[in-house]
Amino acid sequence: MRKESFIALPKKLSGATILVRVDFNESIERKKIKDSFRIHATAPTLHELRRRGARLVLIAHLEDSATKKQLSFKPHIAQISKIIGMPLAFSKIYSKKALGIAPAVLLENIRFQNGETANDINFARRLASLGDLYINEAFSVSHRKHASIVGITKFLPSYAGPLLQKEVTALSVALKPKHPFLLIIGGAKFSTKVALLKNFLPKADAVFIGGALANTFLKAHGLEVGRSVIEKDALGQMANFLRSQKIILPLDAYVSQRFAKSVFDVDKGEKIFDVGPESVKMLTGLARSAKYVLWNGPLGFIEGGYDQSTRELLKNLAKMKKTKVIIGGGDTVEVLDEMRLQQHFYHVSTGGGAMLDFLADGSLPGIDAIASAQKRMHKK
Repeated sequence: MRKESFIALPKKLSGATILVRVDFNESIERKKIKDSFRIHATAPTLHELRRRGARLVLIAHLEDSATKKQLSFKPHIAQISKIIGMPLAFSKIYSKKALGIAPAVLLENIRFQNGETANDINFARRLASLGDLYINEAFSVSHRKHASIVGITKFLPSYAGPLLQKEVTALSVALKPKHPFLLIIGGAKFSTKVALLKNFLPKADAVFIGGALANTFLKAHGLEVGRSVIEKDALGQMANFLRSQKIILPLDAYVSQRFAKSVFDVDKGEKIFDVGPESVKMLTGLARSAKYVLWNGPLGFIEGGYDQSTRELLKNLAKMKKTKVIIGGGDTVEVLDEMRLQQHFYHVSTGGGAMLDFLADGSLPGIDAIASAQKRMHKK
């Protein structure tokens, strides 16, 4: 579904209570929000809705990225308010009475509610009772069939927010890219990337494999990868991809913070943590010759501090004015946010898994739910 297919928001919003599904699920470090890219990206929409006189009830979730444990928003309200530049009240209770009269309220983590992830119809109805209309401004969780993404659209007039529309429009370009087209895939899990590979291998002119994913490809290619992280279960699936001349693997790799060597010289006792400088040079050359670059997932073990190649490639891509670059994936975007280079790219997606699913299927459950709701609205 393209942006121009969405029904526009009503012009008159004064006095309306709008439920806005946002994604404030940012990384937490030392009890503070470390990366605020998604929150910043949503702020313009929230300010515009308030300017038009609407009252806001924000729905979101927050989890520890390592343990996946759900966290409370309460300790972070002041910081989130500062990031978006708007005072926010906080409500632990999901009821109209508990919301009070504050012009903007952030509800407690939606995933604390039993019916959310199950997309329980009764919970979706209760959630919808808190507002007059619903806006999905959380592309990055729109691949989830949850009550606050899918179920709620059955009970309220529902709209796609500007950020979600921007994501759909920008990523739709990737479905019919201009050539030469370079696809860069990083990260760790082959299972999350296989659909993307299958869909884009026929479309791309070159596909570079980085991250821990590259270790498994190198192993399947018959090279020594030492004690590197690999997916043993995925080795058998690599053969079909390795037959393609479009697949490009790293030339070299960092086996420690400061030492890189040829992928043909990795010893049994070593670990590959990042693609090496020669690989980055090669990638930069390929990107410079391309009209379109799509990159999802980091080139190295970011959590362990191996971000040098990801940073170097981001810096190089940011200088390319004639190449249309789209970047996504949580760890990659977090590095990009630290470098403050977002404005230098055609599009930086707020989604990781959602971006992958959209590129594989051309839509998402959250987008389909909005489309269905708007068809019902149009019939009325």
